[in-house]
Parts: sequence; C-alpha cells; structure tokens
Amino acid sequence: MRPRYLVLTRSGDGPVDMRQIAARTGLRVAHTSPTFAIFVNEACRCLEVDAEWVVVGTLFHRHGPARPIAQFSDGERTTLSREGSAALLQSYWGGYLAVRVRPTDIEVLRDPSAALPCYRAQCRNGFLFASDVASLVAAGGKMDGIAWDALGRALYASGLPTDETALDGIGVLLPGGAVTLQGEGEHSAVAWSPWTFVEAPTEQPSKTIERLRRSIDHCITAWSSLCQRPLVSLSGGLDSSIVAACLAGAHRNASCITMYTDDPAGDERRFAQAICRQFGLPLSERRYDLDAVDLGRPLGGHLPYPIGRAEAQPYEKAHAEVAADLGSDAFFSGNGGDNVFAFSQSAAALADRALHEGPGAGAFATLRDICRHTGAGPLRVTRAALRIARQPSGYRWKPSLGFLHPELVASLHGLAFSHPWLAAPPGALPGKAAHIAGLLRAHRNLESDRSRIAHLVNPLLSQPILELCLSIPTWQWRDGGRDRAAARTAFADRIPAEILTRRVKGTPDPFCGEIVRRKREELRERLLDGQLSKHGILDRGAVEEALRPDRPTTGEENVRLLELVNAEAWITAWASLPRGSVPAAGSSDFG
Repeated sequence: MRPRYLVLTRSGDGPVDMRQIAARTGLRVAHTSPTFAIFVNEACRCLEVDAEWVVVGTLFHRHGPARPIAQFSDGERTTLSREGSAALLQSYWGGYLAVRVRPTDIEVLRDPSAALPCYRAQCRNGFLFASDVASLVAAGGKMDGIAWDALGRALYASGLPTDETALDGIGVLLPGGAVTLQGEGEHSAVAWSPWTFVEAPTEQPSKTIERLRRSIDHCITAWSSLCQRPLVSLSGGLDSSIVAACLAGAHRNASCITMYTDDPAGDERRFAQAICRQFGLPLSERRYDLDAVDLGRPLGGHLPYPIGRAEAQPYEKAHAEVAADLGSDAFFSGNGGDNVFAFSQSAAALADRALHEGPGAGAFATLRDICRHTGAGPLRVTRAALRIARQPSGYRWKPSLGFLHPELVASLHGLAFSHPWLAAPPGALPGKAAHIAGLLRAHRNLESDRSRIAHLVNPLLSQPILELCLSIPTWQWRDGGRDRAAARTAFADRIPAEILTRRVKGTPDPFCGEIVRRKREELRERLLDGQLSKHGILDRGAVEEALRPDRPTTGEENVRLLELVNAEAWITAWASLPRGSVPAAGSSDFG
C-alpha cells in the first residue's frame, strides 16, 4: 500500500466536517488542532513534535537504526522545537511533509527527495496539501479543468518540474521547498538547496567512496524495512544492480523483474541474470508486448499532468502482474541513479577541474579520462571544455520544440526556465550546475502507474545519498574513464564484473520505433484530430510529414510522438470526467 495523506490548514472560521472529509477521501483523522488537520491511510505515519508541529510520512534518523521512526523522544521534541525545520533537515531524512504553526504563520515543508508527492489546492476554509489530486478534490479543493496554457508550457519545458500543473487550481509544493501561510496569503521559500552541499574536496577519494557505500546501503536497507516482499526493476545496468545488491544484503525476500525487446539492443536479460545469480534472487523476464500498448489509455492518468510515453505501458502492466503473482508489497527501482551519480558524456568535468585547480596534472588526468570514456580526441574535448568554461554561470535548460505549433513556440521563446535549484551561486562550476539540473530531470518520473497499487521506492534519491553525491567533484565521477566512477568503485566487490565494466546500456527505443511503424495510422488520427491540435499546441504539418506512410521516423521523433499521444490520452481521460471528478486514487487498471 502506498502512503496517502491530506493536510487542511484553516484560514477561515467556517465549520469543517472532519468525518465527512474522512469518508470522502478514504482516510482517517490522525491529528487536529485549531489551525490544521491531518488525514492519513494505514501506510502513512503521523509523528507529533507537539500539538502544532506534525511530520506526515516516513522519517528515519540520519544516524541511527535503519527503520522508520515510530515517535519522537522527549529530547528530540525539545531539539526540534528549539531549532525548527533546520534540525529536521539536518538530523532526519525520508519521504515526508512537515506542518508547523509559528507565531505569525503556518509553515509547510516538503523533504528534498521527492519521495512523498505533495499537490495543493485552495478550499473554502483554507489550503489543502495532499499525496494525490483525488484527495484534494474530495476534500473540497477547487479544480477547474485542464489548464491549456500550462499544458503547452509543460510540453515545451522538457520535463522541468514547476509549481504549476496542467489542471487549473492544482499546484505542487516542490521537493526541498517550504510555503508559509498567513491568512489567505502565502510566501514560498527554499528550505533545502543542493548548492549547500557542493564543496571543494577535503578528504581522500577512498574515504568518500567508503562513505558513499555505507550511505547507499543504509538508505536502501531503511526503505526496505517498510515491506516484506519487494519487487526490484532490473535494467541490467549499474544503478538497479546496486539496489538489488543492497536489498539482498538486507535479507528482504526480494524478487526481480527485467523487461526485454525483440531487438537485441533492448535485451538486457543476461545482465539481469548475472546479478540474480550473484545473490540468489528469483527473476521474472517479461517481453515488451505490442498488444499491451493502447494509445487511447494514458500513463499517469491519475496525475495533474501527463507523464511518460506510450511504450511504457507493457512495462507497467508486467510489473503489476508479477507483483500480483508474487504478493509483492513494494516496488524498488534504480530510477534517478544516472542523475544522482552525475552521469555525463560532456567535457564539463574537465572545465570544472581546470576552473577549480587551473591547468596541470589533475586537469590532464581528467582530459585523459573523458577521452577514454567517450572515444573523442583530446583536441575536441579541450575545445568543448573551453566553450563550457566560458559560458555564463549556471545551467541553461533547453526546451523541447518537436512537433509543437510555431505560434506556441514563438510565444514561449525566451521563457525563463526557473527553478530554485537552477539558481547557481556566483562562481558555480558548470559541471556541477549540470549535475544539479540532472536531479530535477528525475522528479517527473517518480509516480508511475504501478505506484497506484503499491509503494514505489526510488532509494537512490534519498537525501543522505543526494547530499554526499553533490559533494563529490564532477571529475571524480569520471575517474579511470568510467561514468559514475565513484559508485562503481563503491560496489566493485559486490556487482558482477560484466555489469561493472560494461560501457553500453540497452534501450527500449527500438520498441518505440515498432509502435510507430505498426500504429502509424492510429497515431496520425489521434494527434491530428485531437485536442492538442485543436488548442494550437501541436504542429499538424510537422506531424503529417513525420507520419507519411513512406517516410521512416527517427528515434528522437518516435520518442516525442509517443510522449504527445500519451498527453492526448491524458487530456481525453480528464476531459471525459464530470466536472469536479477525478480518477480514483486507488485505481489499478493496467489494461
């Protein structure tokens, strides 16, 4: 069961029927005070610091046993009351929302890991925060249908998380963010910034690597204490293999699943088999099945914005079926590993090291590492690093223009892609800015459809791992000509060599091409006659040209087309509902 919660903060004096809200949301009343009320399900904890300060969700001690906190001790309550939210962020971690009444306002804080969703809306009596849109609306939250301008911005913004959604009236509290509520007004702030943890190296890399190993082990073990039979998604790569290795070490009765395509480029079975042999884990192998793709059914239909692409439907369906067969009570994923472990094929690490240390033996070693990793020559890498080093500070987020209407693109040209984590301080190194931007790219993909039937855990995004990885210089992630080098070294004695040393990762992209080839006419019909086209978001001419019967599509076009047709299906799902209705929060219809 996944954690669900609802927080109601009161800004008016009108009566609130707690029993009616509980009945409508399917949640129980866990805490009430004159200023706020909290409702949760059985999988969601409610930890009281005092009558006016509560933490909702899962919380672990930063330095303590690898199991969730059941209640605070008297000493912990005293420290938290004295030091405030800073103490919460420094001494604990997990997936949580904290609600605290202060003398002049109410503070609502979301943890940095994005492990617990937080959507928000206004209601007659105040503000609502919840794990899902269904709970917001059931509690009286105001929602006024699809926000077409916001949907266009989302498709243009290439996955950048923002505090708006594609539904009018529904917003998001971003990870690491806080909002203070005063009457009917509010103010947003950054409670946790990744830049706080970016620092010059002060210890030997070997010590950092050992700390990384311990931190990953601890976080995965802690999350696994919440379940009895986790199901691990194995891609055959490093990140999911690390998760499986740690779960095996925690003795959590884990099982694994891997997906494969008919094309050898998407068949990772031998690597998944290697990790399962190493630890004696059972493995289910499932094929990407074209018959499981229904272009009229959306991924993320329960969310306030479309996510993902149509080719993931067989993936989600297979996970749901295997979980049902095995009695799995949680899904574990290596999602976010590339982002946290600073995967890169650019020359940014060389730019960082040269800017930090100046030209010398260290910069030359990083040049050699990048050349070895990418196969590019030293002159090409050096020129690329110089271009990167000369750019203005910070990361420039690039839009996705593919198949969007020229008028929409023109209206959004120059749109400032803003997010608190993209605000780089003076002197920030460009490679580290790209590392932090990569963390944001993971956030929109953490609530896949299988999260509706069981808790989906992405443990590599846990706060202690984030903070430690942010402190590791970008050039150390490229050491020895390897990507994610620190993580590879940390688990060198536990991961099979054939996974540890592989340089090419499999991809389901050939399956995307198969869908487009086999369902070309349906794609044309849905996109050209759909709502994206009618609302001036889609470029009909570009779609018609790409889907001509005699024209082969590129891999990039396939991916974008399947993203757009999923967005079209999402629109249809929401537009077909009666006003004020939402998809059921517990729905698990995977086709």
